[in-house]
This record gives sequence, structure tokens and C-alpha cells, in this order.
Amino acid sequence: SANVPYKKAKKYLAVKGAQIQDIKKYVDSGLSPLKAVLQVSYPGIDSSKKDSRSYTIENPEDTLILIKNGFSVPSDYVPKDLRDVNIPYETEVGQLRDEAATALEKMYKDGLKQGYSIAIKSSYRSYDTQLAVYNEYFAMYDAAYAASLVSIPGSSEHQCGLSVDLTSQSVEQNAYKYGFILRFPENTGDRTGATNEPWHFRYVGKEAAKEIHDKGWILEDYIEHHGFTYNLRLN
Repeated sequence: SANVPYKKAKKYLAVKGAQIQDIKKYVDSGLSPLKAVLQVSYPGIDSSKKDSRSYTIENPEDTLILIKNGFSVPSDYVPKDLRDVNIPYETEVGQLRDEAATALEKMYKDGLKQGYSIAIKSSYRSYDTQLAVYNEYFAMYDAAYAASLVSIPGSSEHQCGLSVDLTSQSVEQNAYKYGFILRFPENTGDRTGATNEPWHFRYVGKEAAKEIHDKGWILEDYIEHHGFTYNLRLN
């Protein structure tokens, strides 16, 4: 850590995700500790910024993880509390982590009362399933285009059991009340790195979902404002 005295380094190291080899750059940046860590080590939070680094998320069970190209979870990660979701599904039984499943069941029941019917198109996907989907696209299109349509294995929200593709988008304006956000809204693709997916909802919990909704943010904005709630390992 290039001879930075511990007293000076301490406040940067206290930030989740701080990378020891970047300490000198943090200090030299003159930015607040959180801003320094995010700007120096994680420009790739915003996919429109070139970043040669990639990271592994050390706490994949954190409901606020930013998982995308450059930020992946281990290939053998399977959420411990996955369960079947008790709402209709199109082809296969939907599975989500317990907290997300409970929230979606409530959203479904409340929706029915208002005349909306939602069903699950896709939910939890293992690394291997994601790999098969990716390879299918990869065979049809060039790599860059394939990666904009389907997440690289290990960097898909579906592996975390927090995301669901729904058949009906009529729930969008109320989803935040249940802890879900529309993850890839229109005109945000340069920053999310994904094409507009009006069917893809991500569970982040009620508090974060409300803030993201009220401020017109995407998850990337939330992370750039609040930082990470977990650690990341440089690959």
C-alpha cells in the first residue's frame, strides 16, 4: 500500500469494497472515502465506463448486490433459502429466495384484487442453466451483442434468486411497495450494460426499492450514492 501511514489509510479501509492496492490513489484523489473507493476501484459500476478489472462478490446473499458484467458471484453459489413461489408460472415452477418469494406472492394476491394477473416466465437460474442460455445466444450472435442480451454466466441476477421475469408488466408502478424494482428500464442500457427488459424485476427490499422509485434511479445510482454493503475480491 505504497507507504501510506495507517492513520491516513484507516478511513478508506473502513469503506466496504476498499482495495488495499488502491490506497495511495484514494488518498491522492482528495475525495471523501466513499467517493474515492467507488471512483478509483469501481468505475465499472457504470457500464458505459471502461474498466479492465473484474470482481467477485464475497457475500452473494446480500439483497443489495450489484451483479453484472465485471461483478460476479462464484459459479457454485446457490442460495440456501430458495423455494418454489406460490404463483402461476408459464413453463417451469418459479423459484426465488424466501424473502423475495414472500413479497412476490403478496404482490400477486394484491394484483388479483385489482384485476391484474401475473405469472412467472423465469426466476432462479443456476450457473449451468445460465451458461446453456448464454451459449445458445453466443452461437447465434457475436459475443458483444450476445452479452447485451443475456448475462455472462456468474453475472446474472437470476443466479441469486432475487430476480424474476414476469408475463405482465402492469405491476410496474406498484412493485416498489413490495421491494421490487424494474432493473433495466428504457434508456439506461449504456449504464446497466443490458438492453431494456420491461419484464425483469429485481428484489432489493422495501427501503431501497422506495428510494430508487422515488428518486427515479436505477440500482447503479443507488450503489454510487450509498456504496456497497458487502466486500468484493479483485479477480
